[in-house]
Amino acid sequence: MRRVPRLYATPGPTLRRQVVGDLVALAVVAGAVWLALRVHEAVWRLADPVRSIGSGADGIADQLAAGRDGVADVPLVGEPLSAPLDGASDGAAAIATASYEQVHAVERLALVLAVAVVAVPFLVALVARIGPRVRWWRRTSDVGRLSSAGPEGDRVLALRALTTAAPRDLLAVHPDPAAAWRDDDAPVVRDLASLHLRTLGVARR
Repeated sequence: MRRVPRLYATPGPTLRRQVVGDLVALAVVAGAVWLALRVHEAVWRLADPVRSIGSGADGIADQLAAGRDGVADVPLVGEPLSAPLDGASDGAAAIATASYEQVHAVERLALVLAVAVVAVPFLVALVARIGPRVRWWRRTSDVGRLSSAGPEGDRVLALRALTTAAPRDLLAVHPDPAAAWRDDDAPVVRDLASLHLRTLGVARR
């Protein structure tokens, strides 16, 4: 059965770095969402005057159309009088249509800008967190197999600790850890292997 990759290391420095990095990424995304909402609202409000023009033109068109219908019933002069009203009504309706098209264009722009404001920081945060996490998964996958391989796996892990761990951590295990590893001192080798596992945030299997 294939093992599911761990999302986080065991308690220790690696886990703290992972949690802090994820919290920073979440804060960046949350800030981007807040800014996107503000941008969307600001751009949306730019269309308010045009909305007013469209609404006013719609009202005028309706009134002119009603006047045209009333005048059209007047004998003899109804048709000549209704023609200008009809043209004025069509003109007002055209202004209303053009205004609404402008409003829709501004609304689309507001949406596009809001999405862009969110998408860029989100993608940057995602890449910044996924890259290190994938590398950590790969490293800990190999190390996890070595930790379950018995004494030979411990020797390999101990050697990695000798080449990567801080000197003070190595000296805390043994005054001469390299010599102990060379002499195959089993308790020291295991302690060095455990040190490397702790450094990576991997639990011993």
